[in-house]
Amino acid sequence: MSYFNCHSHTMYSNIRLLDCINRPKALIDTAIKLGLKGIAITDHECVSSAIEVNQYAKKLRETNPDFTVALGNEIYLINERGNGQKYFHFILIAKDAIGHKALRELSSTAWYNSYTDRGMERVPTTKEELSTIMSKYRGHVIATTACIGGELSSNALLMAEASAVGAEKDAMVYYNNMLDFLKYCVGVFGEDFYIECAPSTAKDQMMVNQALYKVASDTDIKMVVGTDAHYLRPEDRPVHKAYLNSKGGEREVDSFYEFAYVMTAEEVSEYLAPCFPNGVNDVAMIFMNSEEMRQKISFYSLERKQSIPKVEVKDYPQEFVIQPESQYTRYPTLCALRKSDNIQERYWVNECFKGLQEKGLWKDEYFDRLEIEADVIKFIGSKLDDCLFAYFNTFKHYIDLFWECGSIVGPGRGSATGFLSNYLLGITQLDPIRWNLPYWRFLNKERAELPDIDIDLAPSKRPSIFKAIRKERGELGLIQVGTFGTEGTKSAILTA
Repeated sequence: MSYFNCHSHTMYSNIRLLDCINRPKALIDTAIKLGLKGIAITDHECVSSAIEVNQYAKKLRETNPDFTVALGNEIYLINERGNGQKYFHFILIAKDAIGHKALRELSSTAWYNSYTDRGMERVPTTKEELSTIMSKYRGHVIATTACIGGELSSNALLMAEASAVGAEKDAMVYYNNMLDFLKYCVGVFGEDFYIECAPSTAKDQMMVNQALYKVASDTDIKMVVGTDAHYLRPEDRPVHKAYLNSKGGEREVDSFYEFAYVMTAEEVSEYLAPCFPNGVNDVAMIFMNSEEMRQKISFYSLERKQSIPKVEVKDYPQEFVIQPESQYTRYPTLCALRKSDNIQERYWVNECFKGLQEKGLWKDEYFDRLEIEADVIKFIGSKLDDCLFAYFNTFKHYIDLFWECGSIVGPGRGSATGFLSNYLLGITQLDPIRWNLPYWRFLNKERAELPDIDIDLAPSKRPSIFKAIRKERGELGLIQVGTFGTEGTKSAILTA
């Protein structure tokens, strides 16, 4: 007897608050050791563990080819953003690489629209956003109703409590709420939607399981099981409790997390069977449904080479401009860039030459330095198998955009100020030759990787800046801007 666990967490769930002590590798190894057929990693409102988990899953295919490691996300699903509401849990699991792209898009949308409610950052997804985004990825993502914190289970508990005191009218209201929610979910996910139950002897969870069984039977929607693992095994529970309370205060963890660990199939059956009319036979059917879910999930790799986003640039003609002609051979890289078939390379060198002219720096020492930098950029680009000149063209594009938004842009920080071409392109505002700043601290052939440039922006212009970036983001998808610092001064990190 075995099963697929559709709901588990790792330490990456701690992104907003302390939540879980599982390390990804230990979680997966424990599931294999306990005889599970697979496990889904569904961290809270983030996909941060994806690369680490995916790489380990790839390695496991050599020794455990039949074990499935799925990538998912436990989101908060609401009707619309606003303070004072309950944030319902909801599980999403990618079936393939396209499905994981959907998870990333949903997560990015949620974080972009995050806000503070009751002293905590909230990162929910609205039902409209889920419907809209999933319409592009239907058939590539599995969804479940999540734990007792989900909308379906919350209404199931209210229905069960109302029925227990004879309030049948109220119970019917909650039951109809459940039907409405299920109708929405089936409309979005079709046959890739499942009702999730959880093994437990806690009274509330058992009542929920019974109510879920009823609505699943009435609607002919299949049930699956997830243990919502926040620690590995029962003996780890005291450590998990101490961790959750390590920041001061006292969080109630004993009853809520009592069964939130990786279980064997026998343990799941022992705790679930008393909830259902047909006992272990119903559990066996749930295991079959969970296996059906697992079979839908294919292995895919998230690894790919680095890709530099490219903005549209002016198409400069392929011609020489360095005078006299005798200097052509002295600057072979710059001359080759001028004649290049690559529009990004021609743009970079022409804009640098333009900067030399405008700043009155048409001098041998500046050409010497620019030749060195061009050679370094060309070399690193060849190692990355991409046009690294495009990185600087894209960065220049956004620096120009920030100025157009009315923000001042700082003169530059860190090693980026040592690159003459950054100064000529307007990315930085310090002449590195005048101030004797070394170029090699920013880029050199011994470290073939993408550069990192930090800039300072006016905090008062953040709304207009982010509005402008968001408008262009559809074209360049890989550009991210993050901010940090005090309210008096904000810094931005632009990363390709």
